[in-house]
Amino acid sequence: MKNQPLLTVIVPCYNVDKYVDKCISSIVNQTYSNLDILLIDDGSTDTTGMICDAWQEREKRIRVIHKQNEGASYARKIGIENATAAYITFVDADDWIDLNMYADMMSALLSTNSEIALCDLRYIYDDGRTEGRVDNYSNSIKTLGHSEGVVLVLNDSWHTSLGTKIYKKHLFDNVKFPIGRVYGEDLIIHDIFRNASQSVQLDTVYYFYYQRSSSISHECSIAVELKKVSDFYDAHLERYLFVKQNTEYQSALQFVAYQTTHLGISLLRNMIAFPQHFTGERYKLKANELRSIPFYEYRGRLKRIFKIEIFVLKFSPILYKLLIMMCVHIIRFTNRLKLTNLRTSWFLTDNNFWK
Repeated sequence: MKNQPLLTVIVPCYNVDKYVDKCISSIVNQTYSNLDILLIDDGSTDTTGMICDAWQEREKRIRVIHKQNEGASYARKIGIENATAAYITFVDADDWIDLNMYADMMSALLSTNSEIALCDLRYIYDDGRTEGRVDNYSNSIKTLGHSEGVVLVLNDSWHTSLGTKIYKKHLFDNVKFPIGRVYGEDLIIHDIFRNASQSVQLDTVYYFYYQRSSSISHECSIAVELKKVSDFYDAHLERYLFVKQNTEYQSALQFVAYQTTHLGISLLRNMIAFPQHFTGERYKLKANELRSIPFYEYRGRLKRIFKIEIFVLKFSPILYKLLIMMCVHIIRFTNRLKLTNLRTSWFLTDNNFWK
C-alpha cells in the first residue's frame, strides 16, 4: 500500500512477560510499516517493563511509557493522549494479530472514506481449541452508516473489543475512560461509534484473542469475581442510560435493558451473599437503579426466576434481601450436610441453579 498514513498502535501491558514478545512481534512485522507503537507498562511487577524497554532499544517505531497501575482502560487513555497519528488502534498484550491486518484494514478505511474499520476475531485457548463467530468468512467489505453501526454494537452483533478496529483519533474526543474498571472496559465502544459518520466492516479474522487461564478475566477468587460482576453491571448500566437518552438507538433498548437487569440481579445476589465486600448504601443504590428500569423494557427476555426476583425487588428491597439470604443459608447448610454440592457462588457466573 503506497502513501501509508501513520497509524498509532496502543498496547496496554500488565504482567504479561510470558506473552508480550509474541504480541509485539506480530505488530512490528506487519506488512503495513508506517506505525507508531506505544507500549504502556501499567505498573507491571514482573519483567514486562524490561521486555518493553528492550524492544524500544532495537525498534525505532516503539515508544514505552511506564506508569502506575490504573487498569487497561486508563492505560489506553494515556496511549491516546500520546498518540502522534490521525489513526489509532489497540492490541492487548497477550493477544496477536495477522500480519496483513493493518494493510487490509487501512486500505478499506481509506478507500471507503470511513472513520472506523472493523474485523472479526478468533478465541485461542490454552488447550489448543479455537472458537470464532462463524466457521467460514466471505472476506467481503461492507460499509455501514452512523446509526446502524451504533445499534449493532449495542446489540452485541459486533465484538466490543477495541483491538478489532482502527479508528480516526478524533472519535475519542470527549470519550470518558473509567479509571479502575478492570472488566467491561471495552463497553465504551458505543460512544466511539456514536462519533463516526460511517464504518467499514471486513468479514475476515485478523485478531487472535488468547484466553489464558491466568489472565485477569479467568482468576477465580471471590474478590475478583465480585469485582467482575460489579464492573460489568456498571458498564451495562451506562449503556442503558445512553440508549434511554438517545432515542435514535431505541431499537437496542430491549436487549440493553435485559443485559443490565440480568447483571444487576447477579450483583445484588452477590452483595447479599458477601456483605463484607459491599456497604449497605451501595446495595441500596444498586437496588434502586434496577427498580427504576421499567419491566416492559425487558420482560420478553428474562427467565422466570429473574422475573420473580424483579417483582419482589420492586415491591420491597428489604424483603428481596431476606429471601436471597435465606436461599444462601439453605445452600450452605445443605452443602455442610453433604446433601448437596452446590457452589455458594452459583449467583456469580452460573445461572443453571435458577433455571
